[in-house]
Amino acid sequence: MGVESPGGPDGRSTRGAPRPGGPRRVSRLVDIAEAVGVHVSTVSRVLNGDPAQSIRPEIYERILTTARQQGYRPNALARALKRRRTGTFAFVVPLLRNPIWARLQRGALQRARERGYVVMIMEEPTEDPRPPGDYGYLVEESRADGLLLATSLRVPEHGAGVSGPPHVYVNRRGPDRGNDVIMDEPGAIRMFLDYAVGLGHRRFALLDGPAEVDTVFRRVGAARRACAARGLSLAVRHAAPTEDGGWDATTRMLRRGPRPTICGVGSLNQVFGVMAALRDAGVDVPGEMSVVSFDEDECLAYLEVPVTSVSMPLPELGVAAVDALITRVEGTPAGDVVVREPMKLLKRGSVAPPP
Repeated sequence: MGVESPGGPDGRSTRGAPRPGGPRRVSRLVDIAEAVGVHVSTVSRVLNGDPAQSIRPEIYERILTTARQQGYRPNALARALKRRRTGTFAFVVPLLRNPIWARLQRGALQRARERGYVVMIMEEPTEDPRPPGDYGYLVEESRADGLLLATSLRVPEHGAGVSGPPHVYVNRRGPDRGNDVIMDEPGAIRMFLDYAVGLGHRRFALLDGPAEVDTVFRRVGAARRACAARGLSLAVRHAAPTEDGGWDATTRMLRRGPRPTICGVGSLNQVFGVMAALRDAGVDVPGEMSVVSFDEDECLAYLEVPVTSVSMPLPELGVAAVDALITRVEGTPAGDVVVREPMKLLKRGSVAPPP
């Protein structure tokens, strides 16, 4: 009788691989450890988010990648009982109809799955967002282990009652420092200005969301400082982050002079209102006014005039937010995070030299 080889035709281990004519074998910690070439305890610490782990980044990523490829799924019930946790995060976001949040969520959901968590998505309308403290009951009642908060505003009532449960502010800065995971908005402004100034533009407009939204606050502040330093003209218009908001702000802007030659737009939904208002007023884009979006989505390439955009690292922001929240849930000291890369300018048909 022949002896069965421990490997496949190429000499690799066949553990965790589907058997011909049978169901896929459930992957185990020992299978992942064998594939990566580390001890099973190392795999266990990574997949269970052990805060005491000291593992090289490349090994850490190989373990996560191998676990995903082998379809490893931890026993959620046993893990919850052992660690006294639910394995769930609550992610509170505004305006789900904005595709930008879908990109951020995709990064967060994938990272959470890699690290053995699930994410519950909750939407709050931008017209009346609730203070972060209103969601503390989710942790207190053991419905979630921590909070990912993307709705915090720069208003006093949003600074109360947030110090208790583990939480991270996503794309926002909260009142309690050390829990912020944000992107490099000043870097996006510099990228926009460098490109436009290189084409000869000197009169700028920035049409953005409400001033109490921290992302808008940082973007507008960076634009004011940079334009003042370069001797550029800047008009700022705040409006609702919707199509109507973009339409109304653009209509008001066109009634007041001098007219800017290029307009940066903070929200994807606002972009559609801006383009419609310019078209309705007979303003040629980019002949009379150029337009740049600070939100990127593939749909911008298919408009009548394809819109140039600054593409921000939204999936990477979601990944960083989940990692930061797990660190806080595990009780490890942590600080604020700024996600700077990858950021790039996608040049399309909505920008030209000034008339």
